[in-house]
Amino acid sequence: MARSLLLSLLVRQHLVLKEKFRARYPHSWLVWEAGAWNVPETGRQNIAATQLPVSDLRDCLPAGDALCFELVALNETENVLPLGRASHNAFVINDATVSREHLVLRTGPYGQWMVEAVSKSSPVKLDGVELKPGHPVPLVPGARLELGDVRLTFYDAAGFYSRIDRLGASLTAKAESAQAT
Repeated sequence: MARSLLLSLLVRQHLVLKEKFRARYPHSWLVWEAGAWNVPETGRQNIAATQLPVSDLRDCLPAGDALCFELVALNETENVLPLGRASHNAFVINDATVSREHLVLRTGPYGQWMVEAVSKSSPVKLDGVELKPGHPVPLVPGARLELGDVRLTFYDAAGFYSRIDRLGASLTAKAESAQAT
């Protein structure tokens, strides 16, 4: 099952699990960069919507958090993860600037992730270059996808661990600094 988790939650899990974190999350990730997320309580972990926080909740939400989509092929024959606004996608991004079926992620040769634009009316840009529908392109670590107003960053497992490590170290340093004062 495709799932999404807040980056702040993953950082905290990393601090608790330490090396077991890598065993628990050995996959590549697609990160929907900083925003306010409304993840519904339907039990489905693959749906997210942009939502500006109401003033009385603003203090409860992590500042500048990101939503992380874990990229896991279901099996060798079902290695396609569609992404779009419609509820039947593996990853649902409920944003008016994203098409119902916007793009498809799939594993290519040697397990490398590929991206393919699906929507003809709404472009997908990979590192600023518009993709042609029906032409899969390999994703490299750090690649940036643009779907309307949504910005996503692709991480292989090593790159994602590096980001988590940096954020965890920063969080630990802030906590230690707060205790020292």
